[in-house]
Amino acid sequence: MPDANQIKTVLDLLQDATSKEVVQEFLKKKGLHHSGTWPVVREKWLTPYLNDFQITLEELIELVVSSEESGDQHVFLFQCSELADVAEMFDEGRVHAALRAMGLERLIGARDIERKPTTPTLVEVRWDGHPVAQTLTIKEAEVHKKHVLQKEKPRGKILVKYYVEQEVRAINIAKLHRDGLLEVRIQSRDNTTKYGRDVNRFLRQINQFFPIARFRELSLTQAKSAMWARRRELGDLLRYTNASVVDESGHKVHAATGHDGGKLDESAAARSVDFVLNDDENAYCSDSNLWFLKSDHISSSVHVLLEGDSNEFAVPRKCSAEDYEYVLRQIRHFNR
Repeated sequence: MPDANQIKTVLDLLQDATSKEVVQEFLKKKGLHHSGTWPVVREKWLTPYLNDFQITLEELIELVVSSEESGDQHVFLFQCSELADVAEMFDEGRVHAALRAMGLERLIGARDIERKPTTPTLVEVRWDGHPVAQTLTIKEAEVHKKHVLQKEKPRGKILVKYYVEQEVRAINIAKLHRDGLLEVRIQSRDNTTKYGRDVNRFLRQINQFFPIARFRELSLTQAKSAMWARRRELGDLLRYTNASVVDESGHKVHAATGHDGGKLDESAAARSVDFVLNDDENAYCSDSNLWFLKSDHISSSVHVLLEGDSNEFAVPRKCSAEDYEYVLRQIRHFNR
């Protein structure tokens, strides 16, 4: 039977790393009970299932690892066009030598899932794929301060909200694909929408593994334009709540629904964006606020922001690793 302290540690990490819905989906796939609030899921389902060996601690640790890497992130895409350079970066001997040179031998064949370092620290290096590795992932942990709502208290006609500041383990990811795509995923912060400094610092941290001079930024302008232009036929796949277009002179037209549950679809606001795109051949979609909808291919709808830098998109909430990979595949598909 797992040690009670071990169970608590892993469940705490899991609650910090992901959303309740991701954990419920994990239980649902196993045919186990999964409904309820976080305390109910923890105490009524996860702990008894661990003690009865219906799930294992190792499975939850893997869920922690995959979940903390997916969602609540700003993602920046880069491309290396020289496959010989990519093959060199994948070389295990080269990576291990770089780890030794950095004093990180402990990461060879191991990982650190609990560390909350005071300064950004590499905590895992791994190759995924069989029989030939298709991705090489480098994971960094740091501490973010997060404001968590504790209670709400009415004072006459005013509602006062009380927050506490918590330190949480934040994860940044660099993931190189065999075709030369490099994802740089930066965990979101409460106090900013600009992540250029975070990206540059992280790229310097991992430059021995992925020399950034060998990569170029991968613009997502084509994906933004293609998905918007095909939104009618993709109605079962996408739902737009905001979209903006910039014309040749730099003028910007922004269309938005009144709430997140709305749909631009064939509204007059949406047609105004279409008018600019059709009237000006140099106009382009600058940013979009959309949802990839739940289907047979994705376990729950995923909110995506296509805005910021030209090579940037954001997934504002935690999601499963499978759902994130689906979103990335779709964006890459429409960006061709």
